[in-house]
Amino acid sequence: MESGIPVSDVMTRAVASTRPDAKLFDAGRIMRELHVSGLPVLGEDGRIVGVLSEKDLVRKLDLSAGISSPRGLLDLLLESAPARGPSLLDLCRHRLQNASVRDAMASPAITIPPTMNAADAARTMYREGIHRLPVVDASDHVVGIVTRADLIAATVPATERPHRGSLHPQPKSHPRRAADPYADA
Repeated sequence: MESGIPVSDVMTRAVASTRPDAKLFDAGRIMRELHVSGLPVLGEDGRIVGVLSEKDLVRKLDLSAGISSPRGLLDLLLESAPARGPSLLDLCRHRLQNASVRDAMASPAITIPPTMNAADAARTMYREGIHRLPVVDASDHVVGIVTRADLIAATVPATERPHRGSLHPQPKSHPRRAADPYADA
């Protein structure tokens, strides 16, 4: 990756976000609908106070309902019809509908300025073990977000990128989703 590329050239500028008092269920729904795996969490003043990721949601379910890994989803489905008591699926839904983003978000957020170069942003992600970095101005207002996918796309010459050189292709729909009657169940 060319080290001189500023993050502002590769970041996504239209950033979905959530609030600390939002329910985890609603934040998860936003992530699902927008095909993103994390959201900046903004306080009432619009400044970033944390980040909520799918991993944070799973961690919250682990602590409260016994779901502990991405493979835990399979466990959730297989254990959804117990002999007695609420199902694991019911427990998880209840936790997501009643817990707030504040209960699961990572805080404080690890952020970067738009002037940071892309190579340093990649090093920060690697060092911190994270997959996205909110990009903030001097007053901690989110102006963009850079993800691993953005940094990888920045290393591919524009002539080799699908979507006419765009760093931000539209999410591909899964071929089975359109025909799957249970996709939104």
